[in-house]
Amino acid sequence: MVGLYMGWLDYTILKGMLQALETKNRQAGGDGGVVAKYKALFGALIFGIPIIGFPIIGYWAASALAG
Repeated sequence: MVGLYMGWLDYTILKGMLQALETKNRQAGGDGGVVAKYKALFGALIFGIPIIGFPIIGYWAASALAG
């Protein structure tokens, strides 16, 4: 459960950082840059890695520590 919470927390931080980068680029007169171009791919990676990966890593670590 802790891994899922950490994954969600990491997801929200990374999503906010990408939105800030895109907004900053658009305010500077750009088209949003690479973030806007590959928004769907970045969104899938940012969701998949922390939300799915952290609980799996936590399970492996706990099972290794527990024996």
